[in-house]
Amino acid sequence: MKYIGNKFRLLPFIDKAITQGKLPTKGTFCDIFSGTTNVAQFYKKKGYKLITCDIMYYSYVFQHAYIKNNSYPSFSTLLQREENIIKARKQIQSSTLFNDDANKDNLKAVLHYLNNLPGEESFIYLNYAPGGSRHSEYQRQYFRDENAKRVDAIRNRIQLWKDNNWLTENEFFVLLAPLIDAADFVANISGTYGAFLKIWRSMALKHLTLLTPKLTESDLKHEIYLGDANKLIRNIKCDILYLDPPYNSRQYAPNFHILETIARWDNPKIYGKTGLRPYDGQKSDYNVKGKCEKKFADLVKNADCKYILLSYNNEGIIKDKTIKDVLSEKGDLKIFTQPYRRFRTDSESENRHYKVANDIVTENLYLVKVKN
Repeated sequence: MKYIGNKFRLLPFIDKAITQGKLPTKGTFCDIFSGTTNVAQFYKKKGYKLITCDIMYYSYVFQHAYIKNNSYPSFSTLLQREENIIKARKQIQSSTLFNDDANKDNLKAVLHYLNNLPGEESFIYLNYAPGGSRHSEYQRQYFRDENAKRVDAIRNRIQLWKDNNWLTENEFFVLLAPLIDAADFVANISGTYGAFLKIWRSMALKHLTLLTPKLTESDLKHEIYLGDANKLIRNIKCDILYLDPPYNSRQYAPNFHILETIARWDNPKIYGKTGLRPYDGQKSDYNVKGKCEKKFADLVKNADCKYILLSYNNEGIIKDKTIKDVLSEKGDLKIFTQPYRRFRTDSESENRHYKVANDIVTENLYLVKVKN
């Protein structure tokens, strides 16, 4: 997924720091700015109990599907109600080798059914595709008409099943997460939804397809939260607290507003050239100079944990000295660094200047062993 601050490619670096720092290999790992949940999923696979949190609802969808959920759900009620899915299952079975996991096969059948629904002209098509928005004040092309209709059809069907109680809570989120991923894969953007491209990028011309998610089995009860990290920190304790806060002034809510709408499916009143949804309640002080330092210090001060691992790069708006001062108050500090290709959605221009001239930034991992 294209995402500001996505740490997927940095997972080996993060894990190496944990190994070199001799952090516990078991216990509770808290990823309190979860985003795509890539880091949390990685440490769930390693056997930690997870606590995750984010202010965005699409992140909560990923948290539920990949962190809280510990197995492939059966879709037993849905299979009884939707006979066409039984036919889809038989169709897949006749052309592919099924796994030993019947529940995973059921999921594949449900996704196959959704992938073959006829398109519908609903919210995404009417607002974010050229055909649907052609008579509106703003003509937008975030998605090709066909893909926008497919998002609408699939999201409407998932919601219908949920409203009819044909899906369990886990089943609902396990279907919704692949749709968000699939929509993002074919979106006509350079990196965020703060703007759409005037010409079609190659990925946007592909056919939107839901893929079977890779779920991690676990016997542990993981905790997920939707909300403010600074409020949550006062009510939890963990062994390893991983911090990956926003590092620049670009708020996530407006930059990923379409994914939030697909997740919530709440028919928001949108506005402006990009079709923004209201987001006053989702603004983060971590994106605001003059507020982020105080917010960061408060979070660290109230953390009840054995180790803190902060990921922050040299383009961040919190000064390195401030970070060191705050963390050193908590315990012994070590710093690991690695060059990293920055997340860039536009080119250097008269109106956009990057702190680092080329695409390489330094990713810093600040490791604190908390004083008793």
